[in-house]
Amino acid sequence: MKILKIILGIVVVVAGLFCAYLATLPSTYKVEKSVVINASPDLIMQQLADFKEWGNWSPWKAKDPAAAYTYEGEPMAVGSKMSWVSSLPADDQNQIGSGGMEITEVNGNESMNYTLTFVKPWEMSSWGGFALLQEEGGTKVTWKDEGELGFFMRPMGSMMDAMIGPDFVKGLDNLKTYVEGKAAELAAKPSYNVEEIAVESFYYIAVQDTCVVADIGPKFGEVMGKVMTYTKTNSIEPAGYPFAIYHSWDGVGTRFTAGVPVAKAIKGKGEVKGGSSYAGNALKVRFTGPYEQTEKVHEAIGIYAEMNGKEMVGAPWEVYVTDPMSEPDSTKWITEIYYPVK
Repeated sequence: MKILKIILGIVVVVAGLFCAYLATLPSTYKVEKSVVINASPDLIMQQLADFKEWGNWSPWKAKDPAAAYTYEGEPMAVGSKMSWVSSLPADDQNQIGSGGMEITEVNGNESMNYTLTFVKPWEMSSWGGFALLQEEGGTKVTWKDEGELGFFMRPMGSMMDAMIGPDFVKGLDNLKTYVEGKAAELAAKPSYNVEEIAVESFYYIAVQDTCVVADIGPKFGEVMGKVMTYTKTNSIEPAGYPFAIYHSWDGVGTRFTAGVPVAKAIKGKGEVKGGSSYAGNALKVRFTGPYEQTEKVHEAIGIYAEMNGKEMVGAPWEVYVTDPMSEPDSTKWITEIYYPVK
């Protein structure tokens, strides 16, 4: 009995010493890694604050490519969420468990913070984020994760960097490679003066039709012939340049509405119908050159929108300022291209 009391006393002393030791350890942990990327902060933030873009660089996406991901909320906004479920068994070293992330703060192109919650293989929560700082040679991107440790989990604090750090380094290296490649690709494309403007609605009469892309020229001429015949027959004076709204375009076929602005609302008749155009914010490029080269302008506007956080909210349209019948030199043709955005 005496021996048992001695053993019990030793256990109590050891437990007390252990608890005293735990009390000296930090109750929180923080892992932080950085990399310098030769690209603008806005291009980098597009990859960080839009969870759907994480597949381009995330170290965990590469570990378990077949994992199931779901997304909620507006990209690059507070409340945006990503959740996942690993496709691998719990004993696989590459399995990424199941959990979710939610954006809690977005400060322009300077920082983005999120909460991280794991459900499997164990329950855990932390908070992390990215800070971007422009410096010589590019943009310094710092990725952090920090959280609280339960009393008996405090010894894990010293191991968190070894557990998480390598993934952060791999992810930042992937991000650097992807974004710098994208920046080089964008730099190689022709540049155009993209304006952010507000457009007013206008009345028009027009005809809607479809065709294969290769026939767009003749088909547009055919459609405009119907519109102009209607204006002459009904003594209607066009109030602006001819235009075309492109409702769909997949590189093979297109559905478009072509017509002219008019001074007041007109009902139209048959194929020729009246309508009113979009009013609101838009991106605009005034392009001079052959119609065949406008595809590059559309691409440039798309890139501008992506880099500046603009969301396309409707069908683009083109305004044909120059009449090819009056100016045969296609290098002098002026086309205005608009994209409605928010």
